[in-house]
Amino acid sequence: MGIALILGAGASRGVSYAKTRDVPSPLDRDFFDLLQRLEPNGKDEQQIDRTLRWVQQLPIEYWRSMEKSFYTLHLRAYLRDKLNRPSQGKLIPKDDEDVVSTFVIAIGALLRAAHGTETCDFHRKLLSKLYLNDVVVSFNYDLVVERAMKALPRFSSIPFGNWLYGFSNRPKKWLGPTVFKMHGSFNWTMPETTGGSFGVRTRGWPELESAPGFTRFKREGTSYPIFLPFWDKRVEADPWREVWVKAFENLEKIDSVIVWGYSLPPTDVKAQLVFQLALSDRVFNLCVIDPSGPVRDRWRMMLPDAKFWEFETVEKFFDNVPRWWRDHPDGDPED
Repeated sequence: MGIALILGAGASRGVSYAKTRDVPSPLDRDFFDLLQRLEPNGKDEQQIDRTLRWVQQLPIEYWRSMEKSFYTLHLRAYLRDKLNRPSQGKLIPKDDEDVVSTFVIAIGALLRAAHGTETCDFHRKLLSKLYLNDVVVSFNYDLVVERAMKALPRFSSIPFGNWLYGFSNRPKKWLGPTVFKMHGSFNWTMPETTGGSFGVRTRGWPELESAPGFTRFKREGTSYPIFLPFWDKRVEADPWREVWVKAFENLEKIDSVIVWGYSLPPTDVKAQLVFQLALSDRVFNLCVIDPSGPVRDRWRMMLPDAKFWEFETVEKFFDNVPRWWRDHPDGDPED
């Protein structure tokens, strides 16, 4: 039995260094506002401009949801192609692959500006308590978790490898959790062959100190290791199936859950089902850290049998941690 740390966009928004960056980590609501404020690298400028122009052609309410805008644009382009109605004009995506590649570039530009090579003290403090029987389930594309691990000698003394994400057997000396990134990661690569696992670009912990790590992928259509909010997320298809199945199997074994900044958005129906199937109908500890009362209520209602704690911020959590978290061992268990 162990602890599961579930991370959403709110956790990356709430990093300890947030006030030192010109651009905060994006949320669904303010994604396009931040993109409009960004002073992008020349390599990103054209695609960012296209993204903004596409969304400005949609009804005004779409500006307040990156997820709704993306899956609307993607679905329209997909159906236009199937109905043999090619796009005309600069304000319409060429096809659904154009939507995907352009949004990937825009997301990478924002995350690069928001995080750089910074290390979050809050993530580091949470991860310092996690061990072999614990698990991290992240819905973020960024490398905030990896940089927090790098700051902990217990983790960074072991050479970095793809085993961190469950893609191979972990080293015998590894004493930390496996990190399941349900929507992929900017430091992953797509499998070279059908049925293979994701690859990992990061070759060692020092790489996380020298560069942000948000790769500008080649335009490969929809073949990106980033799972955007498609109207139908094919999590049951390879290579995503491996990530989701292993995360589910680990969630079934835990007895405590900390959710930080994951709001169970409507587009993540399959994620909701994973949590329900893995956690329902049993007693466990559930702690939700989120400034939104409705988000905290959503988790409470979805898992009514859980013993429940709620906090508006991670700082308030650290000020009044539950006993089960306080009793979880600190430091290296070999000491």
